[in-house]
Amino acid sequence: MNVLRSVAILTLVILPILSACTTGIADFQLYEQAYQAQAVEADRVLDRLARAERVVARRSDPSLSGAFEFDPDKASYYVDAGDPPLTGAIRSGLNAVTTYNAMLAGLANGESAAALTSRAGTLYSNLLATAEALSVVAGVSTTFVPGAQALASRLLPLAEQIQKLRNRAAFRRKLLQAYPDMRALLVRLRDGTREMYTVIQRSYVKRGVIRNRGIPAADMPKLEADRKLLAGWVILMDQTLLSMDAATRVVLAGASASDATVLMDASVDLRVLAERVRDATRPQ
Repeated sequence: MNVLRSVAILTLVILPILSACTTGIADFQLYEQAYQAQAVEADRVLDRLARAERVVARRSDPSLSGAFEFDPDKASYYVDAGDPPLTGAIRSGLNAVTTYNAMLAGLANGESAAALTSRAGTLYSNLLATAEALSVVAGVSTTFVPGAQALASRLLPLAEQIQKLRNRAAFRRKLLQAYPDMRALLVRLRDGTREMYTVIQRSYVKRGVIRNRGIPAADMPKLEADRKLLAGWVILMDQTLLSMDAATRVVLAGASASDATVLMDASVDLRVLAERVRDATRPQ
């Protein structure tokens, strides 16, 4: 066991167990911390995608570059604030997965039905924002949109039902029912990174440049750094899927003590991996 993993286990396993009432709660404190560590890397990727998406959209739609037209539905392309539609849809989809994870933790930690209902409202809002953002994506050719939109639309009625529940047993049943599509949404976001990279790559293209698919040689190191950043996030999402599977078994499916151990190990691996990815993709 290397030093980094040893330190992670000391700080993320021993200390939470000392302060928690039960081992299950400690396991989920660890899981939540690990999930948030990878979410930080996700934000770095999406901030980069937002900049690239605006560049590509402004090139493909002349009305976005001139000052003589204004379309309120294109406001996110005019100003470098907030997220343009594709980035916003991906971020909202990830927020939905984050909220779902928080609901799992709430069940594990004994949250009241009222608190879980509030989280269900946030889940519904995230899914609705995802579907709405996907419906107005422009200037970007992507096959990511239909699949993600179908998943968000399928999850919306279920999230609406969850908001109306008033007991923890019913929450557990509905969250278990929602898990296959929530997992599929994260997989779809993971697979959509191929198209995200295409958007980032297109943002470097300059008119008149013949080599490197139209990308100036001076920008190639930047593109390589962007690819490394995106690759690091994919690796983290793969580990996140393993952790989510374990978390779902522990909370929703009546798992054994060995499943709790799997969750702890997967969470430690996710946290350590997030630190390694951060170090590997940090600008030099």
